[in-house]
Amino acid sequence: MKWKLKDEIVDTEMCAQCSTCAIVCPNNLVKFDEKPYLGEECLRKGHGMCYEVCPRVNSFKYQVKIRERFKEEYYYAKGDIEGQDGGVVTTSLKYLLEKGEIDGAIVVGRDEYWKPVSMVVQTAEDIVKGAKSKYTVSTLEALRKAGELGLKKVAVVGLPCQINGLRKLQYFPYHSRHDFEIGKDGKPVKLPKIEYFIGLFCTKKFEYDNFKEVLEKYGVNIKDVEKFDIKKGKLLVYLKNEVKEIPIKEFKPLSGCKVCKDFTAELSDISVGSVGSPEGYTTVIIRTKKGEKIKEALELKEGVDIEKIKKLAEKKVKEFKEEIEKRRKEGKKISLYWLGDYGGVKKEPTGSYFIRVRAKPGQWYSVEELEKLTEIAKKYNLRVKLTNRGTFEYHGADGFEVENIIKEINEAGFITGSEGPLVRAILACPGEGNCGSGLIKTYELAELIEEEFKEYPTPNKFKIAISGCPSSCIRAQIHDIGIIGVKYPKVNDNCNGCGRCYEVCKLECIYIRGSYSYTNYNICIGCGKCIKACPNEAREVLEEGYIMYIGGRGGKKIVEGFTLKVKDVEEMKRIIRKTIELYNKYAIKPQRERLSDVIKRVGKINFIRELMS
Repeated sequence: MKWKLKDEIVDTEMCAQCSTCAIVCPNNLVKFDEKPYLGEECLRKGHGMCYEVCPRVNSFKYQVKIRERFKEEYYYAKGDIEGQDGGVVTTSLKYLLEKGEIDGAIVVGRDEYWKPVSMVVQTAEDIVKGAKSKYTVSTLEALRKAGELGLKKVAVVGLPCQINGLRKLQYFPYHSRHDFEIGKDGKPVKLPKIEYFIGLFCTKKFEYDNFKEVLEKYGVNIKDVEKFDIKKGKLLVYLKNEVKEIPIKEFKPLSGCKVCKDFTAELSDISVGSVGSPEGYTTVIIRTKKGEKIKEALELKEGVDIEKIKKLAEKKVKEFKEEIEKRRKEGKKISLYWLGDYGGVKKEPTGSYFIRVRAKPGQWYSVEELEKLTEIAKKYNLRVKLTNRGTFEYHGADGFEVENIIKEINEAGFITGSEGPLVRAILACPGEGNCGSGLIKTYELAELIEEEFKEYPTPNKFKIAISGCPSSCIRAQIHDIGIIGVKYPKVNDNCNGCGRCYEVCKLECIYIRGSYSYTNYNICIGCGKCIKACPNEAREVLEEGYIMYIGGRGGKKIVEGFTLKVKDVEEMKRIIRKTIELYNKYAIKPQRERLSDVIKRVGKINFIRELMS
């Protein structure tokens, strides 16, 4: 049977065996026994959700990271329930259940032969049953069971690959650009909301049969084992009256684990493991706001040996690179899934990659910067496309060179990005000092806005444009946020009716009566041309500031945004901030709804009322 994941990931030994694909199939066609397989024929041949959530197709880490705003706070702790090392995971889950933060948790328990079993737990007693570490293939299929049981919100305890797959599930519409796949019954798979992601440190997993055989070789009956642990390159096997040490190299790691470089479960809310902590304690890395809540359950102490953690993390990355290079030399098919860790990188139809360099504010580049960008293109034999937002795009990049190219882009003072559902590069005209019509310094304003909103996550692309005057050569009116500088005139006693202002006014909103000029403010757009042109300094500034357009868009359907008058930059930034906040709040179809769609659905009056509150 034809199955896209089998051809591209499973048969190429790239599969992480995380089981995310088995969780999401609405027709329950994807089965899992050590690795995924297709139980029945798939009408779409795997061109669906199973493929799209796979972390080994594309990690999608960049988009997850800008949304979760990850950090790293290192502590060690001991829980009040017995578990692996300090029992932090069991204590944290008990706390979340008692506080009503979750209805249940998805953990991995075991049978009497230490074969991992995916479990839904809803009580503290059940949590303890899944408290010890397992080092063979485990799945999280109980997430699906939790949905069938009617659970609404859960915590998940998983390995780095599993957390990656489930984060892709959490943000599914943001990378797939559509909703969950619909099954034959007309419904998507029913899953609870994952409220908390608890990640476990992981060097690698082992094949169960091989794991059991090695234990038997060392005289260990797996039924007699009370606990496993890994320390200093050895598997510690805790029996009733002794602890046996078996070199890790004796065990056969999963082929997919060899191409993993995430040791600490970087996409979790909290990451836990024994490395870096005193004996009997657990290292805890707090990464997100959700992770902050879990801190309340634990008595945290500082003093983690961070270097020890980094050393193991670097070792895993080194082994990953060596394995990839080995497979490359052998001519094996490799999914470059990790390129999803970077912003602005996409695969082209030809199989090569394009890399988008985020444009400088207002699209101003120094000669030296242009030389550096050109040198990179020459070095890697890349084609260069200048987009209509002044962004550099490199095309034709070899996938294995992408990380090196990005490193050189960063060293040149640039970042990659400005692609996907986020605030794109800010477009600006030359502005005051560079264009005779300019009323505001567009470059300085673009810098201020870029500083706060660069790569800021949104439900769909979000474009900002700044025009130095109402001529709006850059079409600020059809951007999500458009900003136009304005100056409205007033006439003083120096006016002698010479008529120069009348001649330069393209909208014919000025008329002369005797020795005096008058302005029709119902027509005047505040371009300021009459103020600059008056030879007698008879026209002064009555009012100046900015006109903001909110909710415009170009592309498939043209929409002009509604307008607001703004006097200063701080108020402007507040409005941008609030607009994005409301967009994120009310969007229900990520990657399908632009801001204009949300405003239309919510109602312009309602949107403006909340925007200005």
